[in-house]
Amino acid sequence: MARKIVLGINGAHDAAACIVVDGELVVAVPEERLSRVKYHEGYPFKAVDYCLRVAGLRSLGEVDSVVINRYTHNDYEPEIRRSGFDGELVINPSHHLLHAYYAWVASDFRRPAVLVLDGSGYNYGEYERRGSPLIGPPPQYSEMEEAESMYAVGEDGSLELVRKKWGLWDSMKPFMRFPSLGHMFSAASQYIFGHFQHAGKTMGLAPYGDASAFPEPFIEYDGDDLVFDTTWVTKLPPRSDLPAHLDPICRNLAAKVQEELEPAVIHLCKVIHEATGSEELALSGGVGLNSVANGLILRQTPFSKLFVTPASGDSGIAIGAALYGYHRLTGDRPRWRAYDNYHGQKYDDRDVADAVAGAADFVRAESVPRVVEAAVADLVDGKFVGWFEGASEFGPRALGHRSIICDPRPGDMRDRLNARVKFREPFRPYAASVLAEHVKEYFDVAADDPFMMTVAPLLPQQIEVIRSVCHVDDTCRIQTVDPEHQGLYRRLIEHFHEVTGVPMVLNTSFNIRGEPIVETPQDAIRCFLSCNLDVLYLNGLRITKLTTGGSGAPATLVPHLVEDVSLAATTESVGGGASVPSYFCRTRTGQRVPVDADEYTLLHLIDAERSIAGIAAALPGRSEAEVVDAVDDLRQRGMVRLARAAVGARERSER
Repeated sequence: MARKIVLGINGAHDAAACIVVDGELVVAVPEERLSRVKYHEGYPFKAVDYCLRVAGLRSLGEVDSVVINRYTHNDYEPEIRRSGFDGELVINPSHHLLHAYYAWVASDFRRPAVLVLDGSGYNYGEYERRGSPLIGPPPQYSEMEEAESMYAVGEDGSLELVRKKWGLWDSMKPFMRFPSLGHMFSAASQYIFGHFQHAGKTMGLAPYGDASAFPEPFIEYDGDDLVFDTTWVTKLPPRSDLPAHLDPICRNLAAKVQEELEPAVIHLCKVIHEATGSEELALSGGVGLNSVANGLILRQTPFSKLFVTPASGDSGIAIGAALYGYHRLTGDRPRWRAYDNYHGQKYDDRDVADAVAGAADFVRAESVPRVVEAAVADLVDGKFVGWFEGASEFGPRALGHRSIICDPRPGDMRDRLNARVKFREPFRPYAASVLAEHVKEYFDVAADDPFMMTVAPLLPQQIEVIRSVCHVDDTCRIQTVDPEHQGLYRRLIEHFHEVTGVPMVLNTSFNIRGEPIVETPQDAIRCFLSCNLDVLYLNGLRITKLTTGGSGAPATLVPHLVEDVSLAATTESVGGGASVPSYFCRTRTGQRVPVDADEYTLLHLIDAERSIAGIAAALPGRSEAEVVDAVDDLRQRGMVRLARAAVGARERSER
């Protein structure tokens, strides 16, 4: 019997692809992991090719059905047809329905209520002309878009629509104004951080603010319905030039939208519970990434079980599209093969060896017989460790396959990690990966959470024990790690527990500010060389980098600018004359890192040929030791990487 193969595609923001074969998810990947452009928008060419390759398919011609979610003004049918596909192409079934399929199937619940909360889906007229199912009665205007959706599983085992709310846009520019929970949060994130995608930052900033600074409600309640005021953002003063955590308006606005969001989510959970009578809730859509609100659901609603899709944002639409397409094609409910979120490919020893060989002049790799013990020794020694193994996670949470980890006990680890490794704002919190059987010894949790989608309060007596995973409001986002966890990550935490008495590590995604999580071994090494990570464990290899402090002759090392870093200087006109120039280094993600005039001059002398001693000779008045220190500081700030002296000589001989 021929296999049934379905490709699901999200071709909007957070583009992604997924392949389901005979009802089982075989592979899924976000386009951003491959393009290295965060929140990649558009047709996911690289992700589609990746999924075909991992699934063992030669072309789209072997696929039976393609289901694609895309903006209504885009048309990707030519790309799909030119790739050899001649099967059924399903375009824009309900955006919320695809979120719901992912939540329903991945939850593995028997008869869940399914709640979809995000910014918005697409408009009723688009769905009607596509023949989309489960869109309910027509709203007042055909251009109204999905604002929230509720589903249940019927007695025949299929998804049924319980309720759908539609809304009209007030504006998209300069701020998103639409009557939904997601866009309320997006508008605040646009104001505070300059982009609607930064809702996670807004959630992290909220405990630093005072919601009472905005006394008027953004949401009111009319029976079961939420009534949104979308005018509040128009009344805000112009955004100051201060960083968000130093601006009281930004802090207070973050607190306000979080305070409005939490009771609204609880309200809708109670509404869907009353409508369905289910004890199980499956939640998806971008609002599902608000782990603080998620942590309240089992405490404040009648539901006894909760599942939040690990990729609740729109990348998860690709998975929902593939699952929906299979159900549509065969009439059978897809199967969820494993309770995990590792949907990418596994990279073998040859892939790792090639990546290491490509960076051989910058790193040292050694095979260690007891990898777990070596990694724990590094953690206890206060090192920041990159951990790479197995198939990549799908979605925004690193779950031990593409993670940066460190000891959660020292109080300064969070600040150092933000400043020197992740290069992100100082208020940003970190998560903990905790042995599942010990989680209640440290946190007031309502249930296990293997996907790091909920926040829980710390028990008061443990706050000072694990200070670096404790946010300012004494909470922490947690990942419970059970004994069946894939790979060595569980064993690493077990050994850390044996050595320290603490059954957890601080865990954050393996990336730096503005970049997607690493996908390949090459990505991992590149990121490792672009920040102040101390050591990288790559499929069991222990990899270290050259540093001035670790070299017997640091002045002989040859500094290189980190890949895609550029230098710039700006001079403003003041009263008809030029001001003092400002110097900065622009990273590959667009971040501007200020440097002083001496650092700027030094950076301009870095040509991948001169050693530190050679650069010092070109800087009159600066000693070799001073230049060594200056180069090392630039390395720690993510601008410079160091190579052995032979590199420059080889490059000259190749020219």
